[in-house]
Amino acid sequence: MPFSYTIKSRKSARGIRISVQADGSVVVTKSLHMARIFAEAYVKSKMDWITEQIKKIEKRPKKILAHYNVRDYKENKEHAYVLVHDRVKYFKQFYTEFSGQIKSINIRNQKTRWGSCSKDKKLSFNYKIVFLPPELCDYIVVHELCHMKEMNHKKCFWDLVALQIPDHKNKRLEIKKY
Repeated sequence: MPFSYTIKSRKSARGIRISVQADGSVVVTKSLHMARIFAEAYVKSKMDWITEQIKKIEKRPKKILAHYNVRDYKENKEHAYVLVHDRVKYFKQFYTEFSGQIKSINIRNQKTRWGSCSKDKKLSFNYKIVFLPPELCDYIVVHELCHMKEMNHKKCFWDLVALQIPDHKNKRLEIKKY
């Protein structure tokens, strides 16, 4: 087999699932009741698909901030909180009609998101925001702040973002490198 994989058994799993992670590792998740031999046979039957997914991942440009780990998170969480809090405070003045509704601001070690806004008006940001250029940090803060009013990505949402980040389309493309 041209790749290695890890089999995990989960109580909550129904059946079997194969996922190819961003680093190219392969994880097979099966239910507790499924025999390992069936999971191994399933992986063999999906070998072409898995190999194709690994090749796609290898062709992707490497993310600039991909090498950070849990220790980095612990060391930078507080700095990220201060940075985000200051930027939210600054941009709230431009979005006064809805920005006063923020219930909390959290810093997380998210793998796939820069930020999020819950229906409960809680903002969460990735700690790696501290490593971004200031204009990209501001884009993320404004993006999530605008979700306080528009919980979607329709035209009215992007119009709100454009009030403070007129070149938000370029920022959105640039942030993909990180």
